[in-house]
Amino acid sequence: MAGPFADDSGALLVFAGDRSSVDAIVAADPYYSVDGVRVAGLREWLPVLP
Repeated sequence: MAGPFADDSGALLVFAGDRSSVDAIVAADPYYSVDGVRVAGLREWLPVLP
């Protein structure tokens, strides 16, 4: 799941997997090494499902 913020100040991307898997995805994807693309933070999310 991903998309831009309504005010065009950035975007939110949601990855599934453990932290090491997400770190590997970001490290291997050339998109994250393009000028102007910056990972501002990575946070673990614990969704609550009914």
